[in-house]
Amino acid sequence: MNLFQRLRDALGLIEEYDEYDEYEDEELEPSPPAQLNAGRRLPNNVIGLPGLAMEVVLMQPRSFEEAPHAVTALRERKSVVLNLTMMEPDQAQRCADYVAGGVFAIDGHQRQLGPNIFLFTPNFVQITAHMPAEPTPPQANPWQPPMNPRMSPPHMSP
Repeated sequence: MNLFQRLRDALGLIEEYDEYDEYEDEELEPSPPAQLNAGRRLPNNVIGLPGLAMEVVLMQPRSFEEAPHAVTALRERKSVVLNLTMMEPDQAQRCADYVAGGVFAIDGHQRQLGPNIFLFTPNFVQITAHMPAEPTPPQANPWQPPMNPRMSPPHMSP
């Protein structure tokens, strides 16, 4: 190869052509249709996704003997709202501790929603709370706006 051929190759001035082999087109014979799993079942390799159908169980136990039902629901990957207002304070504390131990065992989460009301969730459910910066004082009627203490209530005339 001389200098001019190398220069033409580098600049791409040589016309390249491709050599194609000539093939004859052969006709394909139609194959018989395949039978679909005749008498044979494939193994079920489908794994359920836990986020598809989630369930929340509301429980209001009246005795400590009902506490294992909450732990069973958590083991079945269900969230539990536990209302302990109907129990004696010492039994409510014992029940809350029992369920909290079950949640700890499954790496779950817990949150107190109110006095004697708790939320327990399995490990795949995250609890996030958006609490106001300053708690509002309780009102007799939550549907009425709070009264200004400097203002007197409106008087009704007969």
